[in-house]
Amino acid sequence: MFMLDRPKSVGAAFVALATASTLALSLTPAEADFSPQPNDVVSTGSDIIQNSFNFLADGYHELPGYNTAGNRWRFVNFDSSGDAQGRSAFTDPRLLAGQWIDKFGETITDQEYKDLSDADKDLATKYIKQGDVKLLNPTISLRAGQDLVVRPSGGGGGGRDAIINDDQGWIDVGRSPDPLNETNQNTAQTNLGSKLIRVQIATDRQLIATAEDTNAPATISASDILKIYSGTITTWSQVTGYSGSAGAEKIIPLILPTDAGMWNTFLANVKRQNPGNSGFTGRANPNQIQVQQNDPTAITSLPAADRKNAIVPFPRGRFRTLNTGYYTATGTTNAYNTENGHRTATSAAGIKLLDGATNTDVNQPSAPYGGNFAYNAIVREKDLNSTTPWQPGSTLNWVKALFYNPDGPKPFVRTPAGEQLLTAAGVTPDYHVFGTNNAEIELD
Repeated sequence: MFMLDRPKSVGAAFVALATASTLALSLTPAEADFSPQPNDVVSTGSDIIQNSFNFLADGYHELPGYNTAGNRWRFVNFDSSGDAQGRSAFTDPRLLAGQWIDKFGETITDQEYKDLSDADKDLATKYIKQGDVKLLNPTISLRAGQDLVVRPSGGGGGGRDAIINDDQGWIDVGRSPDPLNETNQNTAQTNLGSKLIRVQIATDRQLIATAEDTNAPATISASDILKIYSGTITTWSQVTGYSGSAGAEKIIPLILPTDAGMWNTFLANVKRQNPGNSGFTGRANPNQIQVQQNDPTAITSLPAADRKNAIVPFPRGRFRTLNTGYYTATGTTNAYNTENGHRTATSAAGIKLLDGATNTDVNQPSAPYGGNFAYNAIVREKDLNSTTPWQPGSTLNWVKALFYNPDGPKPFVRTPAGEQLLTAAGVTPDYHVFGTNNAEIELD
């Protein structure tokens, strides 16, 4: 259920949706209302990757982005949702019928609520069923003068698949953590008359986040994460090597939406570290709560008792960027131009990452859970091979200027300026290129 009138702790079941309206997360100065011109380069896709692409396009603080130079044609990076912090939009709960709960916790009708005394009305609360709250994804214009479309969102549907199916030629770059396979390449050839090139520009790492004050041990193995999210392990005493005093407490695994890029990354990491579990879905623990991805309030807004027992997959790049003060709190008490600095910065305060300093994947069930994932730019091979210069006075097409130039000066993402922007986004510059056969291309 979704609580409307006033905060009231009614258990973890109500928290999952509440966090959706209080998220203070994800990324960048969005181009949400900008309509790109025909020669602009347009990028869509993953919300976890959008921050680094926004920095590359428009810069960050004193670090200049590609567009800072004032070139005629721009690199336009659409955020994955209607909010630059990567939060999903929902139907306004005030427009839904809901139900009243009186001071005794009993359901009452609208008429019974109207018949209450003013004092009892103040003690009543209105709730909305979780299933009645619908996800919205606002529309955008991918090219100036064209009809509106639903914003391409997510590394799969809005990044990799969006460019594969873009027979209008409106999307130039798909942002995705996912690799390409033979089916992707064949579909692209059929739809676009061109196969695809995958350019990996950076590496991030997904780990397990907990509250700073947690009942979780310092490390949870990949095997135990599989068992927790499969429902085989439900209390801390069942976790390998657990020696704390909260053994009887129930673990609360937070799950992400099935279409979330970080959920797909989580499933892939768990299966990779636990061979032979191809059917793992991660949604079988009876104590699970669904939350939005990449959001510390998924943990910090839980009731105190639940907060200490919650775990969630979380990307290290987001954790780092949160702690720079880049993100901002929202709400009616934080209106622009009315408070110090026009904003109230958010951070990762209240959560921590288990095994946060690790960098190397260990594909064994006994190893701590953790997995690296790529920040990919997926582009058409025909755009790489184009002989049409992108900017006036240049000889380079846009792919060679921005992402991959095998025969000349380094593209922007490989320059010191580009690598500084990726580092500012909390990730590690890590450059690789994969050809139309999905094999890595040897670089200089």
